[in-house]
Amino acid sequence: MGELTHPQIAHLAKLPDDHTVVGEREGSPLVERPNGRLVCLQPNGRLAATTLVSSVQSYLRLEPC
Repeated sequence: MGELTHPQIAHLAKLPDDHTVVGEREGSPLVERPNGRLVCLQPNGRLAATTLVSSVQSYLRLEPC
């Protein structure tokens, strides 16, 4: 994951315990909500809905260890 912006860091610090960071897409963290929906934490610190296709694409871009 690339460098996070200050708004992203501030929002991550306030995430409820039942929200989980599960990956990243183009440098923005992907957060899983308790209902299983994925949201993307935009550089401005706002959460935006993602589509299933984009969540699958993020897993396809994983680099081998």
